[in-house]
Amino acid sequence: MSGKRRKKAKTSNVILLALGLFAVGFIVAMTVIFCVKGAVPDTLIQYTLGAGGVEALLLAGIKISKVRAGEGGGDDGEAL
Repeated sequence: MSGKRRKKAKTSNVILLALGLFAVGFIVAMTVIFCVKGAVPDTLIQYTLGAGGVEALLLAGIKISKVRAGEGGGDDGEAL
């Protein structure tokens, strides 16, 4: 087992992981702000999570276009 090399992370998986970690951190921060201040910045939440949704849609569009072109059916590990 020690002789095996670690598999290189796919670019889209790294981006999705970073996006997920940011979303979790953002939600925790908003929960703390709500507990301390008693209010939350609704506009900030709306635009932050909306931007994450746009990013996920763009990644999905890239993946769909690669599959249709026959370039990335199962492996999208190439650098962007």
